[in-house]
Amino acid sequence: MAKRQITNHLILILLIFTFVKCANQISPPGGEVDKIPPTIIDAYPENGTTNFNENEIEFSFSEYVNKRNINEAFFISPIMENNPEFSWTNKTVYIEFQDSLKNNTTYSVVIGTEITDVNNNNKMEAPFILTFSTGNKIDSGKISGKIYSDNSDGTLIFAYKVDTGLVDIYKEKPTYISQISDKGIYNFNGLGNGLYSLFAVKDEFKDLIYNVGDDKIGIANSFLKLDEAKKEIKDVNFFLNKEDTLAPNIQAVTMTDKNHIVVEFNEPLDSTKINVKNFSIIDSTTNSKFAIGHWFKTKSKKNEYVLCISDSLNEENEFYLHANNIYDVNQNKLILETPNFIVSTKPDTNSIKLESIKTEFDKTTIDYLSPNFHLIFSDAFDTSKISNSIKLFSEDSLNIPINYSIVNGAQIKIESGLKLEPSKEYLVNVDLGKFIDIAQNKTDTVIVKKVSTIGELDFSGASGLIRHDSLRNINVVIQKVGFANQKIQVKADKNGKFEFERLLPAKYLVWSFVDTDSNGIFSHGNISPLRFSEPFKFYPDTLNLRPRWPVGDIEIDFSKN
Repeated sequence: MAKRQITNHLILILLIFTFVKCANQISPPGGEVDKIPPTIIDAYPENGTTNFNENEIEFSFSEYVNKRNINEAFFISPIMENNPEFSWTNKTVYIEFQDSLKNNTTYSVVIGTEITDVNNNNKMEAPFILTFSTGNKIDSGKISGKIYSDNSDGTLIFAYKVDTGLVDIYKEKPTYISQISDKGIYNFNGLGNGLYSLFAVKDEFKDLIYNVGDDKIGIANSFLKLDEAKKEIKDVNFFLNKEDTLAPNIQAVTMTDKNHIVVEFNEPLDSTKINVKNFSIIDSTTNSKFAIGHWFKTKSKKNEYVLCISDSLNEENEFYLHANNIYDVNQNKLILETPNFIVSTKPDTNSIKLESIKTEFDKTTIDYLSPNFHLIFSDAFDTSKISNSIKLFSEDSLNIPINYSIVNGAQIKIESGLKLEPSKEYLVNVDLGKFIDIAQNKTDTVIVKKVSTIGELDFSGASGLIRHDSLRNINVVIQKVGFANQKIQVKADKNGKFEFERLLPAKYLVWSFVDTDSNGIFSHGNISPLRFSEPFKFYPDTLNLRPRWPVGDIEIDFSKN
């Protein structure tokens, strides 16, 4: 036991005899809610200690913390084979190593943000890092960066020293570990010279092993080399992404009435590759096959699809759904799956309703330069009978010519080749009497809905310059804060200039990436075989775009750390 711990124990005994009432840790009633996160106010040994030869270290917190969290919050690099033992005295934790420390080695200990206080479960804002050495010097290599992903709390950074060859991240624990702060920032200190491979891992099982399909992963854009000439590398940044190497599968098949079958998959599908020929119904009793008439995606669940059939099924027979050549959004292919289901003979008596109008802007606002919107219905319909069933009028009853295309059995995209007037209302007339579902239900009703064009002066914009050694295939992305899927991408010109026009007022983030594979899509990389992510960099400031006030002079310099 360290001398310092013995001293603390003696002090504690004296305090117990002198101040018995202080043993009660219950917070006094009343007062303001505790919002102050715990911090580490003292550590032994001191940061930067050399020639350390003890088997115990300690940390003192600013307040009482939940002791059970220390197991998940403690990390030491290089990693030890056996877990240490933890003991507590008041606000101080004593950590006794079960493995002997290696000679002439720099160690880095991280106390992570899993630590919470007793009063209100406030988490530590940032990991605490203690660096010490068993030799006469501290390795001074540093690597730092940031995670740019939603729900990245608790993400670990795995650093593997790869001087002697590549590692198997599926089986090997990292050489060094760091953890991100609540702002997504991480730091490695005390690294020796050598070649490193870095990964960001949302380690769901807390086993310090990357588990594909369960953990999110971020891959650096290159190996990182620390040497005497370069002791620090900054801006090693990551996006988190879940690798998907598994084909989709069917979770449930439910026949809701005699004409509709709801199929629930385990993940979103690539709807552009779905048609009625991907499904069929097999009566195994009579060895008969029934075709699917229509399909559409439900609004209630993102992984649910509805199949429509016109034939009546005999509830006394056994039926199977054949689903084949189904792709998920990552292009993994379900070759064939044949779940059985229970037949329903309940009649479908519901006529089709217009459920919503979907536009690219808020509510039912459309662009006056390239007007388009989607009509989403409650059920699939016979597309051969909807001719002239949809009309677009101006307020003065001027008929606007439109074209429509079928997105799926229950969704239509409406487009007009004419430029409309800004800041004006238009009427959408839908004759539901021409929308007949597969059970021949219909209603003789004309629905009138309003759409409005956006104002000519309601837009903003953003422009700037990319600095990079090579300006080939540089893409720039602007995305609305809090809405990662709402983004626009442009390509920088040969001089590195870019511009976004006609942006809606909002707060935006801007980032750029080098499209090394020239496919126009940011690549997160791949683990096996190892393929690095494409280099990317964020503009450091959030843009607050206001109407008629475009922001210029945005500069993203890939050479600056």
